[in-house]
Amino acid sequence: MVNIRKARVEDALQIAIVNVYTWKTQYSGLMPEDVIDNRVANVEQMAMKNKQRIIDDDNYIVAEVDGTIVGFTRYAKSTYKDYENAGEIFALYLLKGFNGKGIGRKLFEAAKDELKRAGYNKMIIKCLKGNPTLDFYKYMGGKVIGEDKMIIDNAVLEEDVLMYNI
Repeated sequence: MVNIRKARVEDALQIAIVNVYTWKTQYSGLMPEDVIDNRVANVEQMAMKNKQRIIDDDNYIVAEVDGTIVGFTRYAKSTYKDYENAGEIFALYLLKGFNGKGIGRKLFEAAKDELKRAGYNKMIIKCLKGNPTLDFYKYMGGKVIGEDKMIIDNAVLEEDVLMYNI
């Protein structure tokens, strides 16, 4: 059985592990391998960053199966320059093997509900170009409204930007 709940400080390392594992399994071939390997090598620093964000912002939701975190989402006010008054899901990751069970949808809906409670009526998600998860985001009602770029470890990565009415 899946338990969807707000993250706790002690979840920070498991969240980081889910993050690096999904980058390794989902993004290989979509971005330089050294960017992914650097993320894996810095999992401890990611855990510390997660811990601080959980304390400061309380904006993580986790999916837990048998006491182990198998997915998470992080959301807040959007940083997308064209829609600064929207909420945004910054991360939604699910371990390979747990796809197709409705867990991603539950995480998505939980983050969307939190953003709606915070007063947003629009929501943004950015999806790395070539990521098959784009189909999921479209299925959840997103419309591609543009493109954006992010820079990670000197690599310029292109993203599709999706908009939702919430």
